[in-house]
Amino acid sequence: MAVLQSQVQAISRQAGGTPVNPGGTFGEALFTELSPQYYTLIKQGKVFTVTAAAANPTAFTGGAAGTPLLGIYNPTTSGVDIVLLQARVGIRTTGTAAVSYDFAFWGAQQGTTSPSGTQSLATNMYSLKTGGSVSYCMANVANTGAAATSLIAPSFSGGLTAATAITNVANLVDDIKGAIVIAPGGYLAYGATGSLTAASLDVGLIWAELPV
Repeated sequence: MAVLQSQVQAISRQAGGTPVNPGGTFGEALFTELSPQYYTLIKQGKVFTVTAAAANPTAFTGGAAGTPLLGIYNPTTSGVDIVLLQARVGIRTTGTAAVSYDFAFWGAQQGTTSPSGTQSLATNMYSLKTGGSVSYCMANVANTGAAATSLIAPSFSGGLTAATAITNVANLVDDIKGAIVIAPGGYLAYGATGSLTAASLDVGLIWAELPV
């Protein structure tokens, strides 16, 4: 069945009073993309990212104190949830080994004990400055003190068909849209299940920090 739509009123700023929202023919609210999806969160300084550049992954399948591509811990005193928005992987080369591999999210309740692996400060996606995030992040280093984790969700899969040096250029985006949340005391690892030989990957996680 066709649905009629009314014309949308002209867009203008309103300094005060009660906004009048335009409606459809049947009184329904209209969806607008005047502000892109994450713009308000970013503008408020609530969105952060952590990356690992030109990383050659170590196999990670949830073991304690392992080496995922990225690890994030949310302190119990943070007062916020870390709400995952996207995971991104850029493949410069998968290297020289004929292997299949995939990426996945692993998680555990870490409690009050923070991991102590080499810290990488998150970057604010509005100011583009490091710092300001509640998170303790680790990029392609041993997540010393991290608990053993359980598989939460798979992400990307890939592989080579021959044991020769082949350059695979790709940018992969996992649009999580808040479906994975790190509550206070939680620990999340994003890792590749197989070790690659001479690989070079750019990996990033983007999240919002919202009050509990």
